[in-house]
Amino acid sequence: MFERHTDMARAAIETSFLLRQRSIAGRAAFRGEIDQSRRAIAASRELLKRFRQRKIDEALREDEQHRVSSFDADILRKVFQDLVLEMQAPECQWRDLAQTLVCEFTGSEWVEAALVDWIIRK
Repeated sequence: MFERHTDMARAAIETSFLLRQRSIAGRAAFRGEIDQSRRAIAASRELLKRFRQRKIDEALREDEQHRVSSFDADILRKVFQDLVLEMQAPECQWRDLAQTLVCEFTGSEWVEAALVDWIIRK
């Protein structure tokens, strides 16, 4: 009977040891998965940050492409005046003509109203 109790105790200790090892291995695996998830989240945040910065840079570049310098505006005004004289366009068509001229020059569909007002000013 003594052997049986010692065998049972030994089996219990071994089982306890195996469960503890599995528990430790499980914790280590869980920690590894958590660390991997944290790295993935950090990488995705970095990617998102770069994407946002690229969008900002593109918007700034696009804005710079559509800007009209004072020299360009002066040339546009002179071309507009020559165009009005040649076409003998009535004053009611001047705004549309100026907008079209600026759109063709800048390549943008959006035109600042103050620029058009300055161009058509007498």
